[in-house]
Amino acid sequence: MWTDSGGAGVEQHTITVVWVDALRHYDAPASRLGPSPDERFKELAGEWRRDTRFMSSTTDMALHPAYQQIIGMGKEAIPLILRELDREPDHWFWALWAISGEDPVPKEDRGRVHRMAEAWITWGKQRDYL
Repeated sequence: MWTDSGGAGVEQHTITVVWVDALRHYDAPASRLGPSPDERFKELAGEWRRDTRFMSSTTDMALHPAYQQIIGMGKEAIPLILRELDREPDHWFWALWAISGEDPVPKEDRGRVHRMAEAWITWGKQRDYL
């Protein structure tokens, strides 16, 4: 309620506060704020590892939905994958190739996970991903 002195009453103040809060929520609602890329990657990588731990086909591993979602993260996933590869070599090579369009692994090292990991880690350092 407006007062004669030009100031707002308690009700008007409350409405204004609620309105401003609603606008802030519309601009950046908590429900739209998801996990950070790092948290999302860890979640997806954990899911991928759990679901593929007994698979022998690298194609089946790479086609897993969590792996595909990591690829879908694009270039922001590259340093996350490379750090994971440095920590524990695993079949991240398809994802790195799919995102980067490059393959630094020499032909003689194909199929040798530790050597392939080393080649990708070196590649990542050269491009400032690590």
